Amino acid sequence: EGMPHQQTWMAFGAHADSWGAELLPYVQQDLINLALTIARFEPVSMLVRPGERKLAQTLLSSTASNTTLSTQQQSNLQQHSITLIDAPLDDLWIRDTGPVFVQNAQGQAFAIDFNFNGWGEKQDYQRDALVAAKVAQETGTQQLTTDLILEGGAIEVDGEGTAIIAESCVLIDNRNPDLSRAEIEEELKYLLGLEKIIWIPGIKGKDITDGHTDFYARFIRPGVV
Repeated sequence: EGMPHQQTWMAFGAHADSWGAELLPYVQQDLINLALTIARFEPVSMLVRPGERKLAQTLLSSTASNTTLSTQQQSNLQQHSITLIDAPLDDLWIRDTGPVFVQNAQGQAFAIDFNFNGWGEKQDYQRDALVAAKVAQETGTQQLTTDLILEGGAIEVDGEGTAIIAESCVLIDNRNPDLSRAEIEEELKYLLGLEKIIWIPGIKGKDITDGHTDFYARFIRPGVV
């Protein structure tokens, strides 16, 4: 994740059912602030419900005009656009709903759809289940499908063949009830180019994700956690 990339994907998908009517405007504003900050350095593509496109555009315009930027930052913001893309959404967590991008030895990119199911059907996910395919389509990236069910936050890789994965959110009945650890390992090694998986226990049921790996550990470079 620390390697250079071409753009950032976001989802302007906060919903009152998840966040509450009182908190919702603050979450939406935070998404806009984040998008404008990232856009000083690289392009941002933001999925948005068609009915909220006007709101997102208004917030982007008003926030940008009220933010004090240096001349260089203004130039960067103009150069690196924020593109709004219509899409049905349940929530905003595109790290979990979106595809995991990989590339083969020849540098060809692929987008893995890990069949998001609302963190084990804990909240509505029928729309977010389509996000991975939508991003793959918009980027013109070949989609890879799998029978595995998991989320991007469940995977921590060093980019050189080693992964840290929490058992609590992958080896669990609400994601992969009919697959053994060996079968899951085989599929992940194939999809992610892994040679070694370090399994950590995680904590089932403590939060909505059942204990994503990114709660516990991150690689700062290969071999260093």
